[in-house]
Amino acid sequence: MNRATRRAFDQAIAALITEFERTGPYPGQEATPPLLAEAVRECLETCQRIDAEEDEPPLEEIDELATHALEYLSDLGLWAWQLRLDEARAAIEDLALELAQWINIRGGQITVLEPIVNALARQANASNDLAALRKLFDRACAIIAQAVPEHAESGDMTALQPWLTLHFNCAIIATRTQQPELMNAAFDLLETHLPQHCPAFYAEGVRESAKPAYGQQVGEMMRERLAKWTPPH
Repeated sequence: MNRATRRAFDQAIAALITEFERTGPYPGQEATPPLLAEAVRECLETCQRIDAEEDEPPLEEIDELATHALEYLSDLGLWAWQLRLDEARAAIEDLALELAQWINIRGGQITVLEPIVNALARQANASNDLAALRKLFDRACAIIAQAVPEHAESGDMTALQPWLTLHFNCAIIATRTQQPELMNAAFDLLETHLPQHCPAFYAEGVRESAKPAYGQQVGEMMRERLAKWTPPH
């Protein structure tokens, strides 16, 4: 995993634990930042051990490791939010995005999306570089391919939100590149997995594409997609 991301995580954890101890105690809280941080480090050590071994572990082991690690990171991100440590939360979520890439390489499943989606959106919003956006787009597509969103079919919007946001972000990143092949790929994913949300997304896309930053082709593609999902009068 990226060393800079790991260093930023370690610094974030130090700040988080310091603030946790300063503002505590928090009675009844079992999943505290120190315990969660230690659990994440143990998971990362297991990842490194797997990388060093010649024999590939069973996918069930990868999936279990991935779920636990992402749950711990999600809980740490929530602590950082509660303690108003925005930089710490960003570093924790960035590590989750790096971990998602490791899971993808190993062929594992991603069942915890929120910290990954937050990192993806923040990094995309911070960049206008085409190569960086293309890299984030590829990551978003890989995450969608490996994700198993909990309760995605239940209709529960709270449970569905990270899965929905992931697809929206993927499509927005593709649109910002203004590359038709990326846009079509992202739009196809949205239409396959979340068809009921396509009209609202494309309607907003038509409005956004009218801005000077976008070329004529982007607006045309958005209008064509919107027409596809708009019932005739």
